[in-house]
This record gives sequence, structure tokens and C-alpha cells, in this order.
Amino acid sequence: MKKVAIDEASVKLKLSYNLSKVRRETYIVDDEDVFIFLTESDEESRIPVLHVEKLNGIGVERREEISVPERRSSVGVNVRKDDVLNEVCEMVHDGYDNDVNDCENVVGTEIVAVERPMERPVNSVEEEDEDDRIDYDDIHNIPRSVEVTPQVIEWDDGTGIEIGQEFCSREAVWELVNRAAKQEVFGVYTIKSDPLRLMLRCRQASKGCTWYLRVARTKKSHFWSVRVHRKMHTCSRSVETTSNSIQRGTPRLIASVLHCDYPGNLETPTPNNIMSIVRGRLGVHCSYSTALRGKMLHVSDVRGTPERSYTMLFSYLYMLEKVNPGTVTYVELEGEKKFKYLFIALGACIEGFRTMRKVIVVDATHLKTVYGGMLVIATAQDPNHHHYPLAFGIIDSENDVSWIWFLEKLKTVYSDVPGLVFISDRHQSIKKVVKTVYPNALHAACIWHLCQNMRDRVKIDKDGAAVKFRDCAHAYTESEFEKEFGHFTSLWPKAADFLVKVGFEKWSRCHFKGDKYNIDTSNSAESINGVFKKARKYHLLPMIDVMISKFSEWFNEHRQDSSSCPITAQVVPTVENILHIRCPIAAKLTVFELNSYNQEYNVIDLNSVSFLVDLKMKSCSCKCFDIDKIPCVHAMAAARHLARKEGRNANTTIYGLCSVYYLIESWALAYYRTLYVVPHESVWVLPAHIKELVAFPPEYTPKGPGRNQEKRFPSVGEARKRRINLEAWLQPEED
Repeated sequence: MKKVAIDEASVKLKLSYNLSKVRRETYIVDDEDVFIFLTESDEESRIPVLHVEKLNGIGVERREEISVPERRSSVGVNVRKDDVLNEVCEMVHDGYDNDVNDCENVVGTEIVAVERPMERPVNSVEEEDEDDRIDYDDIHNIPRSVEVTPQVIEWDDGTGIEIGQEFCSREAVWELVNRAAKQEVFGVYTIKSDPLRLMLRCRQASKGCTWYLRVARTKKSHFWSVRVHRKMHTCSRSVETTSNSIQRGTPRLIASVLHCDYPGNLETPTPNNIMSIVRGRLGVHCSYSTALRGKMLHVSDVRGTPERSYTMLFSYLYMLEKVNPGTVTYVELEGEKKFKYLFIALGACIEGFRTMRKVIVVDATHLKTVYGGMLVIATAQDPNHHHYPLAFGIIDSENDVSWIWFLEKLKTVYSDVPGLVFISDRHQSIKKVVKTVYPNALHAACIWHLCQNMRDRVKIDKDGAAVKFRDCAHAYTESEFEKEFGHFTSLWPKAADFLVKVGFEKWSRCHFKGDKYNIDTSNSAESINGVFKKARKYHLLPMIDVMISKFSEWFNEHRQDSSSCPITAQVVPTVENILHIRCPIAAKLTVFELNSYNQEYNVIDLNSVSFLVDLKMKSCSCKCFDIDKIPCVHAMAAARHLARKEGRNANTTIYGLCSVYYLIESWALAYYRTLYVVPHESVWVLPAHIKELVAFPPEYTPKGPGRNQEKRFPSVGEARKRRINLEAWLQPEED
């Protein structure tokens, strides 16, 4: 111990070390303990620190010694006191000090460099062979240096904001900063926020964080410019993570996430899925109502607020007429320019209806917006039995005044031509107004709605009554109808009386005086209402955008279908399939010619029943040919007989017996024009008189607490679908 000037006779030293925190302190009392200290290391190959305590009888003066293997000589540890002090400071900085907190405290501690002798220990076993002894000179030096982990000093805020960058509003700045704060885990508080400036600091500015943002409004403009931005944080994220002031997600934050994932898209996930997206993206929890409000705010940001939809209505309709020539629009306003009614008929649909069967289906459904109202749809059916939109509009409710206004506007584009037929539910206003506005048109009731009303009069076997009613409604001949309806009356007399009061001509196919072909329900309008179930929750202009986009998609799809038909095809695929099925049956029937000049034939089917067929008048006694305008099996058998008789001179074909509405040419003409959506308002060029036109939202009564009702009430006789208890259904069956 002469190397450190310690008198061994008067001073006692206590040596110890600690290999890890989970083990107790180990004392060195003999040479074997010294060898163990020299050879032991932790999991990271680091040697423990040697603790030296000077015992003077009164107190204990503690010292620490740090071994530096690379500075050792052959005779021991030859280091300067300053070097040892520096080593101690490094160990304190890295967290390896036991009683010393920082380098300033270490300065006052006496540092002792202990010589570790290299001579061999005395072996207590005299009889041990010399070859079995341990050669301590061959022990390699174990590295005692500590690996230093660099500490994160500065980190970027992740906003991507640059000095001089401009924003459209102060809210846009907040939206970007708030989203980055949630994603990068740091807090922000407002120093100043007024109409001209916005100043933000990090929430840990009192602890030395230098992050700072200053945004000011530019002169003579509504834009906001970044003036100062110190983007580097010097604070700890751990403090913000465990802070009690952590904010939950806001609707604006939800909308900002949807802007990035669904830019310009009105269709977004459900609120439950949005909650998962925000939690996975930003680590922020939000409630269902917050996610729903953020979803609606995203739609408002894309196409404006509900009030702005009414303000821009005239400008929007002007652009709609400009991009789609021939489009007809009408807007009805009340006092103080408040919105009341709207009518839109696209030019491509008006022109395409000229080649279609003259059957119009009308229906109305409720809108799920704050201002309420109803969406009215007028549709037709194309030759291939697809839904074809004719016009749509907005009314306040289903009453005589609103239906008169809508049908009068509809009459301006679809005139009261002979043979026109309207089909709707049994709403009394529709029935009355159709007769007033379209005196030459016929009105038929939807047999599906009528069937639901009839079920309310049936107490037993409602499903059986519904099936039998449809058989009566689809009967082609009066004799067949009398047979089916007589059976129906015997089973359900009260329901039969109800149908008699309605009138057979309103729902029976064989009693109807006009041509409604195979269309006997309002399914086309109901289906379109179902397609726009989500869109009916949007504001006015976003809803119209969705509808026109869907119509344009249908037009493009059916246009491709009509152009992809084989060159040899003459009728639409649906009619071709019907004829394909009837051909084998027609080949087995017996045909007798009655009048070759008038092309009248007597056809006997497989049940030995005779049917009179007139090919020139396109008629058959089964009435199937007369109503559907598609050759029945009897007409096909007569045409086959005529073709075999006259050979190449025959000028009557099966395709020629079909109505012109079923030809490929008619189908192609219905979709030959393209429907265009309205471009973004940033590219609108409006004349001065259009800019002056403005409409205000209609009056509405604020509803009570809770969300708007989205599921419709079941109609009369219609049963609500039962909900399945999935949890109970998944339970294992009891033995």
C-alpha cells in the first residue's frame, strides 16, 4: 500500500464490491477473494467497481477505486490522481455510482488507487502437484470499460412546417399541430391567440424545452403565414405520456385523420372503425359520438357545411347544367328566400327514356339530415331490366302540394304521352295528383306494398296468404285469375274484401287496361333509395354529388354491356335467355294453320289445350304475348311452323315478334350519352346573375337530445327484422 501513501500499521481498509443490484455486497478478506474479483464480470462483460473504506475507529470514510486495465503496468496500477477523478466522473454520469451523485461531489472524495499484486497466492495445500497449480500470470486482462449509451437530446416535432409556409386559416394550423402532437407525444399550450396571430409553446417550456411556433395573418389576405418555428424539442416524452393533462380526441382531429386517409372521399368507415384507426394511428382514444361528429365534419370540409350547401345551390345547378347539356333543374323558395323544393332531371336520362317502355315508378324516402325533408325518385326500367333514373328532387313531406309541384316539373320533361303508366305505393296524394297532372296516364299500385297491407287483415298463415295473393296478381288471363282468387277468398275472406275495395284494375295483371309489361312493383325506386341509404345522411350538395356519381357509374357499366354483345345478337340478354328456355318447349307443340293471310294459328300444348295465335297482331289467347310483349311458347311454335312452310321467303322471325324496346339498339341508345359529375368549386366560372342568386336553409324545429333516427318505421303489415343475439347464439349447446 505504499503506492498511495497509506500506513498499513495504523490504518485498516475494508474492501468490497457488488456485481449486480440483485446480489448482496461481497467483501474481500483473502487472496482467493481477490482472484474471484479479478475474474468475475456481469452479463455485459463489465467488471464490478471496487469499494474501499478507511476505518479510523470513529467514522467510516468511503472511497471508490476504478480499475483501468489499459493503464496498468507490470508492477501494478500506475495512474495519476486526475485520471482517476475523470474516470469516476464518467462512471457517475453513466449511473454506476453508489453514493456519489455528480462530479462536483466526487471532487471532495479522496481517490485511492489500490495496487493489485500480480504475485501468486499461497497455496494452503502443500501436497498439491506443481502442474495442477493455477498460473496467475496467464490470466488475460478482462476489459473493465463501461459502454456509454447516448442520450436523446433533441428531436423533431414531425409537423413538417417551414418558415414562410401559408395556411388557409388558423384552424388549419391547429389541425396540423394537434395531429403531430398526438402522434409525436408532446404537449402544446397557447401563449396568444387572436384574429391576427397565433403563438404556441411546448408544455414543458418551464423545464427548458425550446419548441416554439408563431403564425400571423398576412396583410390584405385571409391566409396565415409561419413567422417563427423552432421545431426541435429538448423535453422528455415520458413526462408528457404520464401527464394528467392528456387530451382525448376531438372531432377536428378525427376529421384531419380522415382527410389524409380518404382525401376528397365522402364515403368513410363507420364510427367504430374510425375509433380503431385513430387509436392505431395517433394513440388517442375517442368516443363513438366524437368519431361520428368527426366523420360528419370531414364531409363538411369536403363539400361545405349544411348552410353553405343551400347558399351555393344555384351555382352548383348552373355548373350541373353546363357539364350535362339538356339538364333541367328547378328550385322553389319560400319567403325570405328559404329553400322549399328542388327538381333535377339529367339531360342524358331525358334523352334515353325515349327508347324505353313508358312506365314510370315514383317513390319518396326520408332524409337523415338536420333540416329533414324527403328525397323523391322517378325511375324506369331499361330493356335489360336494370333501374334507370329519370328525375329526382327534394320536398318537405308527402302531401298534395309537394306532389303536384314535383309531377308538374316532371311533366315538363316527360310529357303526358298515350300509354304512359305510373306505379307507386298506395299513398293517397300520389293517386290523386297523377290523375290531375297526367290525365291520360294510368296508375297502378305496387303489389308488394299492397301485399303488406293485406297481411294486416290476415290472422292465420300470413305467408301463405301473401304467396296466394301474388299468384292472383300475376295471372295472365281472367279465367286463371277467377280460379286463384276464388281459392283465396275461401281461405281469407276479410283480406279478399279489402282487395276488392282496392280494385282489381289497380293490382291484377289481367285486369289492367294499359301496358305495364312485367313491371308491377315500385322495386326500382325502392332499390335506388336503398343504394343511397348512406348518402341520405349527407348535406344537400354532397348527397347530389353521390347520386350523380352513381348514375354515371351505372351508365358507363351498361354502355359497356350493350357494346360488348355479339354482333349476331338482336335482343337484350335477359330476353334472349327467356327465348332460349322457351324454344325446346315450342318445338314439341302441335300447330295448325287457320288463316295464312292473317297468320292465325291454332297451337295445342302438351296438355291438349288449344291456344289461338295471331302473329300479325302479336297476340295469343294465353295473354302472355300481349302483356309482356315477348313471344310466348305458342307464338314461337307458330313462328317456327311459318318459317318451315315458307322457307327463305318467310319474313317473320322470333326476334321480329319482340317489342322494339327489347332490341340491342334501343338498349345502346339509352346509355350512349355520358353523365358528368360537377367539378370542384375552385374551377367554377359563374356569370354575375348566378352569383347573385342565393337560397337559405329551410326552417326546422330542433329535436331533443340523442342522435337522429336512421332506421325507418315499418309500414303497415310489415314486420321488423328480428335481431340475432350473437353472444347467445355462439354459446355451446347444453347436453
